[in-house]
Amino acid sequence: MSEMNSEDWLKELPLQSENIGFRAEEMLRCAKCARTNPPTRRKCFYCGAELEIFEAQSQFLKPNVRTLEAWEKSFNLIIKPTNKSFDETQTAEIAKGLKIETELLRKIIESGKSLPVARVESESEAEIGRSFLRQFDVDSIVLSDETMNYEKVPRRLRRIEFDDDKTIFILFNHDEVVEIANEDLSLIVTGTIFERKIEATEKRQRKGENKILETTETASDESLIDVYSRHDETGFRIMATGFDFSCLEAEKGILANENIKKLVGKFVRVAPNAVVINDYLKMRELLGKIWEVEQKTGSQGFKRESFRKFNLENVTTVSNTTQFTKYSRFQRHLL
Repeated sequence: MSEMNSEDWLKELPLQSENIGFRAEEMLRCAKCARTNPPTRRKCFYCGAELEIFEAQSQFLKPNVRTLEAWEKSFNLIIKPTNKSFDETQTAEIAKGLKIETELLRKIIESGKSLPVARVESESEAEIGRSFLRQFDVDSIVLSDETMNYEKVPRRLRRIEFDDDKTIFILFNHDEVVEIANEDLSLIVTGTIFERKIEATEKRQRKGENKILETTETASDESLIDVYSRHDETGFRIMATGFDFSCLEAEKGILANENIKKLVGKFVRVAPNAVVINDYLKMRELLGKIWEVEQKTGSQGFKRESFRKFNLENVTTVSNTTQFTKYSRFQRHLL
């Protein structure tokens, strides 16, 4: 084998045509310690401070989507309807970046509706998500839980009176009366609240998990309407039970759920400027992947079985009330 000197050996090495690192102008400077960081980082490598992300750097980042607990405040990334079609590869790439199922994303896009695709923990993460979607020509908005204020539910109504040019709202369990001009009624959102309760009796065990002795499950559903005006973001809520439907006059029927439908029709007639959203039940499956239904378990205390023997009773409640309120309030902010 012929000897090859070091200079000849170097000449044989393949040339590198791509830059492995980042250019100086692409680096991010930490506002706290003044050190530079690669544009793929969200926090400073040296001091841990949050880095300010600019539009030019957002191309290097993908949203950091993690599963948030129901109680955690979040920023909701919501895609707008688009006429653009995506092939399977593109849909899969977008879904991977958002960490959702490809089939779910396909259904959301095909729905032609503005719908949430991710819940993230900070506004900066949400903006990174928007930049990521813009690479695929998908427009989106960010709506925080604080802005939707869904914990403040619409005020429940006991009765309504329709006048010539205004609607009079009588609040539930209050003497308060609110008058709103019909031309100011802006949004009617209809839906159904589903609730499931599971009552369980458990025997306390000295070791290991408690033994379930008995379970009882009940389920119910109730139609409702949320009504908003141009000057009010909280809104009013009409539940099928406990509401006086005498405002329907001769149209009033026996079944409360049927009266709810008739009441929506009357709102349409007296408030032609109001937008009616009645697709919650169709969107419920898609919403449930991002805005999950609420589940709470509460203890009912101990129940005596015999002398010196007690069993523990608890009730688990599963309800979509919070999910519907989010959807209702979200529609109000889309106006």
